[in-house]
Amino acid sequence: MVYWSVWDFTKPCFNRCLLSGPNDLANIPLGNLVFGLIREIARVRSVRFSIQPKRVSPEMEKLFRQGKRSLRGMAALVAACAINPVMVHAADSIEEAIESVRSVGTEGKGFEKAIPAARELQELPADKITQVLDGADGVNPIAENWIRGIVFGIAQQSGTPELNVLKDYVNDQGHNAIGRGIAMELIRREDPAAAQAMLETLLNDSSLAIREMAVEQAIVKAAVLSESQAEGSVAIYREALTAARHPKQLSRIVEALGKLGESVTTADAFSLILDWKSIAPFDNERGVGYAAVYAPEQQFAADGSVDLTVKHEGKNGEIAWQDVAGSSDEGLVNLADTYNKEKGAVAYLYAEFDSADAKAAQARLGCINANKVWVNGKEVMATEVYHAGSMLDQYVAPFDLKKGKNTILLKICQNEQEESWAQRWEFQFRVTDPTGKGLQSGE
Repeated sequence: MVYWSVWDFTKPCFNRCLLSGPNDLANIPLGNLVFGLIREIARVRSVRFSIQPKRVSPEMEKLFRQGKRSLRGMAALVAACAINPVMVHAADSIEEAIESVRSVGTEGKGFEKAIPAARELQELPADKITQVLDGADGVNPIAENWIRGIVFGIAQQSGTPELNVLKDYVNDQGHNAIGRGIAMELIRREDPAAAQAMLETLLNDSSLAIREMAVEQAIVKAAVLSESQAEGSVAIYREALTAARHPKQLSRIVEALGKLGESVTTADAFSLILDWKSIAPFDNERGVGYAAVYAPEQQFAADGSVDLTVKHEGKNGEIAWQDVAGSSDEGLVNLADTYNKEKGAVAYLYAEFDSADAKAAQARLGCINANKVWVNGKEVMATEVYHAGSMLDQYVAPFDLKKGKNTILLKICQNEQEESWAQRWEFQFRVTDPTGKGLQSGE
């Protein structure tokens, strides 16, 4: 099975959608427009698709359902623009045009003003690129892609600004992280050697996009070096391991270090929580358990605690809390093995996390089953999807760690499907800072 990002094969179509006027949009094949919108939905929800001949993955089916309103809205806009071009008005200034692009959102929000604004911005001279990059500050992922397309469009039509200008922009930490990342992408395209030299020093950059580029470069360098200088290769991999935030890059580094005889586990690299208290099974036949509020959930939602000494009436009789642990290598908590492959069941998992101070954090869950997550009594995540794929950091939700003890409760639901591919009942969970760096309890 090959995993592709939708962006891999829709970027040309999508950019054309963004930067075309109403008359041009009328000539874009509907398929291009559809895939452009799918790319936007995927970007926001961090979905990657499993593409196989003659089969549509559950994730893709879900994405089409979620995108129905976006497609209708965009289709109406395109049709209206094609029929009545007069409805699209030019922006009065660069600032106004940038603000129109910044305002785009899901379901075609802001597209009516953003389309002509993007066309105007694309006609700017090269020395205005940094002004457009400034407009990327704090934008949502959809607007980020519009700005990226505009910047590269300016460079294509008017020429790339002086390399030193882009270098200064990237090196100035006072500029916004998204704009700096786009500027680095442009440097990589125009002068790969200069970009390579810059990235050597940017492994720990505050821009996640730049950090990811720097880590990727380090991974490639270490792989080449491993054939002749294993010790040097290990040193580079370990430096990249500390800097990496992207799950796929972390996994690749862990695998590469393992081949070089280094003992590094996914659980350690990602700071996955391994030790849990668990109680199960509660009833989830016909899916009733996801919405049901069983005793542990009721208590936790009320005061952020559970009484681990209390027994409860479960699906098959009285049940009690017990210790469960994630695997030492992947940090995977296997509930199917713990509860004898019980079907139509709900399990609750409880853990405590100590923080040296109050700070912003993220809950990150990888789970193939329906799930809910609470921290300190507050629900932060809920997803009712079964057996549609699983990966590290599949679901991400922000929350605030308080100083001292924090309590975490997970609800992991297994359905009654009997197919071989529907037997997994498992999860991986970790707490990170807002950049994705794993946090350890007690830090």
